[in-house]
Amino acid sequence: MFCVISQWSSNSTLDDTLTSVVQSQFVPGVMALGAKSVYFVETGPDSLQVVTIYPDEQTANSAREKQEAIRAQAATQMPVTYVSEVRGPVFASNST
Repeated sequence: MFCVISQWSSNSTLDDTLTSVVQSQFVPGVMALGAKSVYFVETGPDSLQVVTIYPDEQTANSAREKQEAIRAQAATQMPVTYVSEVRGPVFASNST
């Protein structure tokens, strides 16, 4: 497995409307790129992280360009700003 974690800042609090948009538009969009799972995690009052698990590095790398397009869409549709990204192989897990 391979993990991509993107950090975001927000100038708004997480509310039901924002949660609904993420769940209905962005979760399916990321999953369509070949992800095994994706988690949008509120990490503070003005920050969140998106943790995406891909089956392998090749799938994650193939998804990179489309992932950038999804990030650009998120920044225009929601009160968020992309900050940075980290990527790497998952070396331990409790799932298969």
